Amino acid sequence: MSAPNQRGERTASERRAQSSVGSIILLIAALLIAAATAGVLFEVVGGFQSDAATASDKSADRVVARAEVIGTTGHVNTTGNTVEAVTLVVKRAEGGGNMDLNDVVVGTTIGSGADAAVGSSTEISLTTLSDDDDSLSRGILNDESDRAALRIDLAALTGVELQPSESGTIRLLSPDGATTTVRVSVPSTLDGETTVAV
Repeated sequence: MSAPNQRGERTASERRAQSSVGSIILLIAALLIAAATAGVLFEVVGGFQSDAATASDKSADRVVARAEVIGTTGHVNTTGNTVEAVTLVVKRAEGGGNMDLNDVVVGTTIGSGADAAVGSSTEISLTTLSDDDDSLSRGILNDESDRAALRIDLAALTGVELQPSESGTIRLLSPDGATTTVRVSVPSTLDGETTVAV
C-alpha cells in the first residue's frame, strides 16, 4: 500500500514542479516581451525627439535668414514732386544668426514691379549705419546691433517714381524663401522736402 501512495505523492510533486517550471517559463517570456516592447518604445521616442530637433533647427534657420525693417525714408527728386528712391534701415531678425544681405532679393509692386539682388544690382546700394566688427563691409549682419541702409532707386528699378499720396510694397526675400514685406506711403505734399517718412 505504501508504494502506490508514494507513487501518487510523486505524481503530485511532479505536477507541482512542472507547474512551477511552466510559471517560470511564462514569467521569463513575459519579461522578454516587456523588454522588447520597451526597446521599441525607446527607439520610437528617440526617433520623435530627433524629428522634433530637426524641425526645430529648420524653423530656427527660417528666422535666421529674415531681415527686420526698422525704418523707411523716401528721397524726393530734385524737382520736388516725386519720391525717386526709398531707403530701408534693416537689422538681423531677433534671435537669428548671420545674414548675408548680398543674397537678399528686393522686389516691389511699384510700377510694373521688379526684382533685383542686393549684391549684384546697381539700383540698390548698401550703406553701413552701425557695425562693431566691419562685417557689413562684406554685407553680413552678424550682430543684434548691426544696422544697414538699403537705398532702392525706384526710377532705375521700376521705371517710375512715387507721386504724393501714392503707396506701394517692397519685399526682402532671403535665399531660403523667408519674406519681409514693407508698405511705403508717400505724404500728400512734398513741397520743400528732400527726404520724407514713407
